[in-house]
Amino acid sequence: MTVSIPWVEQVNNGERTVQYIQDYVQDEVLETALQRSYSMFKLFHGSYTDVCNQAGQEGLRARLQRFYSRYLQTIDVDKLDIFSIFQGMQFLPLDKYMYLKAHCFVNLVETTYRNIQRTVFLYGDQLVWSGLGQEDIQIFYQYLLTWLFPNWASENPALVASLNPLSQHSSLSLSSPPISSSLPASHPSIALTNVTGPGGFILGQPGTGDQRKSPWVYVTVDGLLQGCKLFVFNVGSATMCFFVKSLGKNSPSADFCKKLGTFLNPRLSQISREIADFIAKSKTPSTEQLYKYVYFNEMNLAVKSSRSSRRSPSPSHHISPEAMRIIIDLNREYNELDEGETIMRTLSDFWVVCRKSGHRRFFVILTQKNANFAEINEEVRKLCQREFTNIFFLD
Repeated sequence: MTVSIPWVEQVNNGERTVQYIQDYVQDEVLETALQRSYSMFKLFHGSYTDVCNQAGQEGLRARLQRFYSRYLQTIDVDKLDIFSIFQGMQFLPLDKYMYLKAHCFVNLVETTYRNIQRTVFLYGDQLVWSGLGQEDIQIFYQYLLTWLFPNWASENPALVASLNPLSQHSSLSLSSPPISSSLPASHPSIALTNVTGPGGFILGQPGTGDQRKSPWVYVTVDGLLQGCKLFVFNVGSATMCFFVKSLGKNSPSADFCKKLGTFLNPRLSQISREIADFIAKSKTPSTEQLYKYVYFNEMNLAVKSSRSSRRSPSPSHHISPEAMRIIIDLNREYNELDEGETIMRTLSDFWVVCRKSGHRRFFVILTQKNANFAEINEEVRKLCQREFTNIFFLD
């Protein structure tokens, strides 16, 4: 993969010179793209070492060529940003009762079907529960939001009206297999939200075509990388992903899928409705603000931003390229610090605030051109109280 540095041509004393704009290409985002390309390969093929041990060096080369020749074409460097670096996840904010109910349901499913090794539970595009390790859930979450959900929605026109508004800019091909169709994390995602009707398998339904067959995936179970069959079941806004242990290369039987679907449909439908009622009761009216923010917790990989929370396609809610480059640079500087705060005003007259407290990172962009330092500091304080009531930041 070759990345070209942007350049402009200037004329000085009749001579044309080329000036390269190196700040437009940041090493951190490119390194993240390379790391994710390996993680995506590992998810569907296993580690390089395991493939080499099983198929030899020639087999590994052939598999790498087949995978990366298509996967690298899906990487849009222009869309890589701070969200690509964090590779975080949006967690659904539930109270203790609803979270415990969802957790108990996951335990019930895994106890009833012992060959289910791990389970991931989502509501829309937000994570409710994950039994995977952090490294596995990072890449699997991106696979769901940037490939599986958009393709499933495209194949089911009835879902289009309920898609995340941000997804209207999504353009994914249905002709490519999942191992080669994953897009960068910053690509707008599609979530299955507010969908009505009976549930069913998105992946793993017996008798379906190759696109919907249960694929082999490799995740860490009890400290070892193991191959499992992936089944994804959706009811309404709720989606459950099951990593099922198989003997040899034999898939779980059609009878297993039928029994699992029959078991899940009424129970998951009930939980989906209860979560929907909880969200409706706890929803607060949104108001237009003169700020944009990004929050990331390194410990649990939770990410929250004004872009994701407002669910609006309006460009005013997106972070400008200039501000995004500043955030990425500040994030790199804070990698070596345990805590600190930076407040700066740019040449474009907007303010950028960066704060790190323990494992939490927080970035704010404010467009109040006439504000002074004290006023900006007060706005950030109010923002923390309004958006992060349960999160402690050092002042």
